[in-house]
Amino acid sequence: MKRFFFVLLLVSALFSQKIRAGEKEFILAPAIILPIDSIKVYDTGTYWKYEGRMRFNLNTTVLTNWADGGESSLSSATYFDLMIKYEKKNIKFENYLNTNYGMQLYRYSNPRKTDDKLNFNSSIAQQFAKKWFYNAQLDFKSQYSEGYKYPDDSTVVSDWLAPGYLTLSLGVENKTIDGLSIFLSPLSGKLTFVLNQQMADDGKYGVKAAIKNDSGDIIVQGEHMKAELGINLKVRYRKELFKNVDVNTNLTLYNNYTDYNTENRWNIDLDWETLFDFTINKYFVANVYLHFIYDHNVKVPKYAVVDGQRTKVGETIDLQIKQNYGFGLAFKF
Repeated sequence: MKRFFFVLLLVSALFSQKIRAGEKEFILAPAIILPIDSIKVYDTGTYWKYEGRMRFNLNTTVLTNWADGGESSLSSATYFDLMIKYEKKNIKFENYLNTNYGMQLYRYSNPRKTDDKLNFNSSIAQQFAKKWFYNAQLDFKSQYSEGYKYPDDSTVVSDWLAPGYLTLSLGVENKTIDGLSIFLSPLSGKLTFVLNQQMADDGKYGVKAAIKNDSGDIIVQGEHMKAELGINLKVRYRKELFKNVDVNTNLTLYNNYTDYNTENRWNIDLDWETLFDFTINKYFVANVYLHFIYDHNVKVPKYAVVDGQRTKVGETIDLQIKQNYGFGLAFKF
């Protein structure tokens, strides 16, 4: 337990990595998430197990008289994952924590937050048939601190619980195929929090925006929370494809059939993360990370080149894609 609390203290000092030089951008990916099916056999007399993985990346760029432009920088990344599991007869209780945080320091510019993530999942299930479980799940997602629309470091686009997502789901889970879990909840409540007042007034992340008069003055402030009730489908697949090659993919589909805007009741939110891990040796790993998000409550900026400058020309609802390719030092405990 001492090691457990020591690791939790390290979470507060997590760093992320992102290197920029001119118009080029290089990003190192998150670390190994959790060992694939690492908990199968329980020690005699105990039904509790925990296992975690932490990865650390450190990178520096030093430029002197560099014609292509850019700026010297120092960045680091630490990614932390923890699983705590209880299993006895036909009852199982699982908890997963996936978090990271990071900054990048520049020689002449202000430091920037480059990654910020807090995901927690907890579930309790009872087996009622072979490979079938009644399941109740709780999901929480947010970030720790303010994020800005860089290079603009004055416009806040994210903050603690802005947004924050809390989802409670009741349903059934099937584990017929080894490594594959399919969870379906026809009764799933989702709360979206936007505690930053400016973002709430702007109606960010689907909350009701502030009501303003003709002069632009706020009459009624924007709401801080949006409640949804819908259907939730979660597909998780964790498997060792080949020796030293693991895949971990998580797909979540959510439909809010109680949206006050009836046109939105046909929209389906998508959140799909996939991580391929390539184990090099006991300590070093390489990985490929893909993340797709589609949420009709989240608008993304659109840019165009105007007079030779990359300029924001509007916002739209579109598929968000993140791709990371990384190499780092990993520790398992």
